[in-house]
Amino acid sequence: MKNISLLALFFAIFSCSPKMLRKPVYSTTVFRGERGEKEVNIYNKNRAQREKDMAEAIEKADATKRVLETQQKTLSNIDSTQRVSSIDKKLQQLFSRTQEIINELNAVSPYTSNGHEKALKLSEELNNLIYNQINPLAEIIESNQHVLRIGSDISFEPGSANLTKEGKKQVLNMVNGMEKEIIKWQNYLNHHNEHIFSESEFQTILVINGYADTQGSKNESERKDQNMKLSKDRASAVAKEFDIQMKSLMEKYNVKVSLEVFGRGEDTPPNYKPSKKLDDESRRMCSISLVVGPKMLLYDN
Repeated sequence: MKNISLLALFFAIFSCSPKMLRKPVYSTTVFRGERGEKEVNIYNKNRAQREKDMAEAIEKADATKRVLETQQKTLSNIDSTQRVSSIDKKLQQLFSRTQEIINELNAVSPYTSNGHEKALKLSEELNNLIYNQINPLAEIIESNQHVLRIGSDISFEPGSANLTKEGKKQVLNMVNGMEKEIIKWQNYLNHHNEHIFSESEFQTILVINGYADTQGSKNESERKDQNMKLSKDRASAVAKEFDIQMKSLMEKYNVKVSLEVFGRGEDTPPNYKPSKKLDDESRRMCSISLVVGPKMLLYDN
């Protein structure tokens, strides 16, 4: 009697909310330390297998949700101005579908043929999400954490948005890095045998933020307008140089490129160490978030 009460309490706790996973009541099987009331025999082995399949599907859904929560936490630690928005959207799509699968698992019974079949299909879908989207998305989130910077003091002509030779060289170095990323992804997909990704279809997203120091007109409003324009012009110049230097890369690897350009004016750059200098060179910069990956993971659909 005591065992029955504990099982009832356990069941009630896990079925109180559709957002929580409901554990099946084990009556005929032993699984992950849960012992049922009966031994498995030729008469109840099908029921026992259905319980086991349901338990595995629930464990997989629970693990998937926890992985996605970790990815969301990692992404939230990246400054909002340097975050690639399509990663956020893809992560939300995956999280929503995983929650829907959890709700569907909670609604089916493993003790009917239809319920068992649905649980198996949901488990298969989860498996595909994990290996074809969630795991590779972790690689993309990791790359979004590495923000590149172009120092305006050495990369632009004074007071202008014209890139110097050094500035163009820095862009070229980043483009060469993009090619290495594409090759790395090709090796990753080949190693994992992920046929879901179309061959040589890659997406590159660049988020370019321009910043300025606080020099300029003594009129604060006029100065801020001037520096906002200068910061945006410099970010646009970097984007234009990327566009020029990426043409051969785009043709060679069939790469789709998306550029997001922002002028931040006198806003404080992320990770900036305060200085009282009006011509603080660490504020005269462009920050670049550069992400490369399979198009289906980054394409805004």
